[in-house]
Amino acid sequence: MKQMSDNKPVFIQIKEWIEQHILRGEWSKGHQLPSVRELSAEFGVNPNTIARTYERLTMEQTIHSVRGVGYFVSDQAKELIETRRREEFRKETIPQFIADMNLLGIELEEFIKHYNETEKQ
Repeated sequence: MKQMSDNKPVFIQIKEWIEQHILRGEWSKGHQLPSVRELSAEFGVNPNTIARTYERLTMEQTIHSVRGVGYFVSDQAKELIETRRREEFRKETIPQFIADMNLLGIELEEFIKHYNETEKQ
């Protein structure tokens, strides 16, 4: 059973888990997703939670359903996820990161040095 965090709604965490598989190329276009029942058992959640996750991913055009068969990764899924995540990163993560740097007195040069060191690892 997968470990869940208290920071976000469960269906969002499952959605992000699915998106990670797509972004890493583990699930490419046309890949059939686990059934609602399978994923429900894997995460130890109510099947309605998985259904809600699949509904959200369908609305975002990341996946599509084939009636009676299951859910599949859409042709444009990876690009849609990347676009959405980059926008979230730009609007949410970067401003918070900069605010934290300012609060802690970390200069850009210091950050760049640590960034370069981390990239070499």
